[in-house]
Amino acid sequence: MGKVTNIALAEFISKRISEILDLTSFTLSGLANFSKIPESQIRSYYNKRLVISVESLAKICDSLAIDMADFFNATKGLTIAKDPHSAFNLFKAKFFQSGQKFFIDEPENRTPTSMASQAEHRYQRESIDHLIFNSNYFSEYLTIEQIIAIFKRDYNVSIEPNRVSLLLRKYVVQDYLEKKVLPRDFSRSRQYTYRRTAKAQESRSKEEVSIIEITKVLNR
Repeated sequence: MGKVTNIALAEFISKRISEILDLTSFTLSGLANFSKIPESQIRSYYNKRLVISVESLAKICDSLAIDMADFFNATKGLTIAKDPHSAFNLFKAKFFQSGQKFFIDEPENRTPTSMASQAEHRYQRESIDHLIFNSNYFSEYLTIEQIIAIFKRDYNVSIEPNRVSLLLRKYVVQDYLEKKVLPRDFSRSRQYTYRRTAKAQESRSKEEVSIIEITKVLNR
């Protein structure tokens, strides 16, 4: 299997981190923020000054969907999950042009405030799409208030009620969501609930079948 044996662990970890940086275009700061590990620790692992802990290694592997066995297989290159709704792509959509220099290939000419706003809006759009097609949240009716709470809890994003309504409008028009009026005692900004339609469920099922078929082909 080509497991790590004669290579010093610190040297091997440093090389793997370097490989991850090449595959993702992360800076060390970006990788630290993405994997929720203090930047000082990431730099120490990268510079071979500190032996990585099991907890830190698990955070790196889990955040990038890397199997731990593959990580330690010295003969195998790493593969990073980069599908549209992967944690990596959602993070990049949110922070690529935020001015925080989490990626080495961020454009130099930008106005941080406007670019951060654009990145935030793109992240919100992709997050809503993921909630509708790749989660079970909309299997039951959700109010605007509940959707805002989900954004805050699972995506660490604060979003205004009017912005949520605007994001959902497209899916209602395209018949991926159905909208139901709430009783009169609800406030004006939260007068509807939303639930995924059969059309959205069918689209989700087709995508899952497609992924299974591609996996079968690749494993032949």
